[in-house]
Amino acid sequence: MAPFLLDLARGEAADGMRVTVVAPHDAGLPRREWFGDVEVVRAKYAPDGYERLAYRGGLLATARDPRLAPLVPGLLGALAATTRRVARDLRPDVVHAHWWLPSGLAALAARPIPVVITLHGSDVGLADRASVAPVARAVTARAAFVAAVSKPLLEQARAGLRLDPARSGVVRMPIVVDAEAAHEVPPSGPPWRLVAVGRASPEKGFDVLLDAVARARALGADVTLDVIGTRPERAALVAQRDEIGLGGAVVFVDPMPRRELHRRMAQAHAVVVPSRSEGLGLVAVEALALGRPVIASRTGGLPEVVTPGAGLLVPPGDAAALAEALRALPIAAPSREARGVTRHELGAVVAAHREMYARAVATS
Repeated sequence: MAPFLLDLARGEAADGMRVTVVAPHDAGLPRREWFGDVEVVRAKYAPDGYERLAYRGGLLATARDPRLAPLVPGLLGALAATTRRVARDLRPDVVHAHWWLPSGLAALAARPIPVVITLHGSDVGLADRASVAPVARAVTARAAFVAAVSKPLLEQARAGLRLDPARSGVVRMPIVVDAEAAHEVPPSGPPWRLVAVGRASPEKGFDVLLDAVARARALGADVTLDVIGTRPERAALVAQRDEIGLGGAVVFVDPMPRRELHRRMAQAHAVVVPSRSEGLGLVAVEALALGRPVIASRTGGLPEVVTPGAGLLVPPGDAAALAEALRALPIAAPSREARGVTRHELGAVVAAHREMYARAVATS
């Protein structure tokens, strides 16, 4: 389960809700597990050695692998059956699915219990494909409410999925940063230390960032970069780094516990989010909460987050513009007023979700 979803589930439980999470199983994981007051029930969809769709840097991206695609129907069926069983046993007021596929489709098995679906970005992009759009529209049309994690994503989803404005809206995700990490500061520079975080997939734009770092260094900028993320899709980026001569300046780091990740981010002179597309950009929100400026693409929900005084925005996919932004380092740390993270604080997000659930129940 993504850390921000566990934060949300724990926040809802602390607010008095009973929260049970249905998630895919994976080798070595128990079928049922408790995280504090949050129960997780895992749906087994294949023998242990073959359960490779989840927990590897984005299920939708993993499912594109032709070797793994045959597992998708089994995953959908297992999630639907487990959701139906849990709903029958617990009789929840609402079933909340994150991403319309596979969770939203599987959650419909719990109807007539109201279903709400949160769209995160990659699933909206998937729904733009002509072959997929009819299924996406059918799934979201059956939900009592459809939420998007940012206003730009909501506008895109309303257009592409033909969402009813009365049954859709923006409901943001929470950020919880490590309190000790928030007191860290970057060392005196140069070199100017950059951090980028995320899975090594094309939409994250790390290839553009490597090109930008090479351009900036060629023009005299003393910058280094740590790319923290999943290993499976990293080979092409490692090859690109070595080909353009960035071996000593760019380091790839495996995922790490959140406390260490936040410490690394807080010690950076800037956090870079070079996405080609982005539903929200929680990494940018986390960076601002840690007091670090952000250099990001002007796409999706990122302009909502990286406001004036919080960092710099550049056109997505534009390595030259990104290189010029890197040459502007050091960038002043954002003031508390410029950080704009209040609406992502856990209490505010839980309250917005409680309101969404009440609305779904009242209109079903």
